[in-house]
Amino acid sequence: MLPTTDSEAPPPAFGIVVYLSKTAEGQVRGRVANLPDLVHEGASEPGVLGKIVPMCKAVLQKAVQAGEQPPWIDPPLEKQPDEQRRFLPMHL
Repeated sequence: MLPTTDSEAPPPAFGIVVYLSKTAEGQVRGRVANLPDLVHEGASEPGVLGKIVPMCKAVLQKAVQAGEQPPWIDPPLEKQPDEQRRFLPMHL
């Protein structure tokens, strides 16, 4: 029989804002707008986001384990005209 209630608290959930742009060399650059110092460049958007997600999770997990708030940038950094915005819902 499947349980009908969840006895454990749900995992923490966060919203990550990433801005994507093209570099002069044709690479994709992703920068996280609401956590500090998280930037990655790569050949494709999926590749860049695939590297940014674990970087964000590491920062968030460290804060949660320490019982602290994540180091949010609030309000998030401004999007530049050449950037596209992506929103990444994230669970730990």
